[in-house]
Amino acid sequence: MTTAVVFAFAVADGLPPVVGAAPYDVLARQLPRTLVTRLNGGGDRGIRFFPFLGHVDGQRTFLRLGELLEPAALVQLHKQGDARLLCDGMLGSGLLHFRVVDAHDQRVLADHELPFDPCRPLDALARLEFDLMGLLGWSGRPQAAPELGGEALGWFLVLKDALLRREANLHDPSPDPLRPARRCVELAPHDADVLDLVLAFAAHLLRRGELRDEVAGLLATLADAVRAPASMLERLSALALAAGAEQVAATAALRAAELQPERCELVERAAALLFRLERYDELRHIVGLARSGGVASSAALAQLAAVCDRTGDVDRRRQLMDELLQRAELPVPVARLVVSFLLEDDRAELARTVAGRALVVEPRHAMLQFEYARACLLLDAPEAAARALQVALEVGLSPEIAQQARRLLRLASVPGLWAGTQLVEKLLAAGDFDAALTAARALVRRTGTAAEAWFLLGLVRHRLGQERRAERVLRRALRLDELCADAHNRLGILLLTRGAIEPGHAHLRRAHALAPHDASTLLHLAQACALLGQTADAQRHVDTAERLGAEASLVSAVRRAIVAPPGG
Repeated sequence: MTTAVVFAFAVADGLPPVVGAAPYDVLARQLPRTLVTRLNGGGDRGIRFFPFLGHVDGQRTFLRLGELLEPAALVQLHKQGDARLLCDGMLGSGLLHFRVVDAHDQRVLADHELPFDPCRPLDALARLEFDLMGLLGWSGRPQAAPELGGEALGWFLVLKDALLRREANLHDPSPDPLRPARRCVELAPHDADVLDLVLAFAAHLLRRGELRDEVAGLLATLADAVRAPASMLERLSALALAAGAEQVAATAALRAAELQPERCELVERAAALLFRLERYDELRHIVGLARSGGVASSAALAQLAAVCDRTGDVDRRRQLMDELLQRAELPVPVARLVVSFLLEDDRAELARTVAGRALVVEPRHAMLQFEYARACLLLDAPEAAARALQVALEVGLSPEIAQQARRLLRLASVPGLWAGTQLVEKLLAAGDFDAALTAARALVRRTGTAAEAWFLLGLVRHRLGQERRAERVLRRALRLDELCADAHNRLGILLLTRGAIEPGHAHLRRAHALAPHDASTLLHLAQACALLGQTADAQRHVDTAERLGAEASLVSAVRRAIVAPPGG
């Protein structure tokens, strides 16, 4: 139900602009609109604002009236059949002419001329609010004038008008749409109404996909000013993230979490952003703040453990894992991280137990199934591992993890293949090549047509310097399974060392196609490209290997080999 309609004010012709005040056109809309907001009292008491819209030079825009309309014209315009009162006004030199009309019989119920100072435009609203409340039969007092004043208030009203214009999908003629917002922040950086409006304006632009970089810069400036409340900082963080300003988002989230460390989701959000940006000291600080209050969540502790892992603090990571394991129930993402760390610490039995509990809650969690399978393989339970890997691949894994999962599934699906593979790899790592050869030959006899077993035999023979035998065995592996990326990679390396550059390059390209996330294969492929004179491709492969986490010393060595002169 509409109780009253307040129209945009008219503006007398020839009024000069006032330094430090909002333009009269802005005041003509924002004064009545502010009056409507105050009368509605933060809810909806049926008071409506009516701006005048039309087309100027083919652009839909706000219209400026130079005089008051006749009451009959107001009745025809508003189209709110149940309205009781119609209110309009006109700004003149030092005066505000305000009028209230009965919407049914068009009688003028109130007609005042009030002193008006464009530098203090809101002072007149208390009288207007009082009169309208009396005509409507409402009790209570008019709202107090806001503390904001002077030039800051002028820019605040300009920004409100800019937002109104954009919300109405009207053309914005400003060459610098964010200037009012910046000026508001400069003049009143701690005013709650200013901050709320600036964030609302930024949110509107981001929703419409406009001026994203400029908004990010504005939010960065705002982040330097805002210290409270937490709700404002949360909004700022969310908007900064939407604008691509991750550092600003993390800083705002951190400040919000510092104000309310008892809010687990806030601490977790801040910690996640800080971790992504490698701001580890701040992450330790905010999780420590939650811990000191006894309110650190499992997810926050897991994030702290991840920091310890990144920074090589294995002992501290283990302590946090033990602390998490004392908790009755771990969220599934936390359990997944705990399981991966337990596997790194050779605690496979406990890892399988934790993963199994989490899978009861979320049986289709692909990464948990993958980690559960790893634990099962380490505990010599290949059948259970194979079932888990099949589920993980069915649900969907990242390309890199899927590549590992398919290899583990092949190893788990052939009886004895996993255990035999582990034995051979252990002997190779220890440098006992003769024992590794004996184990690899036994594995081939036991598994027969498993390409992985033949690959291992070829790897051992290559390590022993038996290149011809190694080549025959590796080709046998590829006849059994042409998709064996490891065999292609090892055969490519062998052929390169024998000077067969082009066939070696071909096998390495095939290995890369089958295992595109294998950094080691990329480095070997880069060397092959360099030998063929394909320097640009070689550089590209090294860059990719580096992004995938190849060891820095190996990357540097390959880079040097690529730029070295032939025979150098």
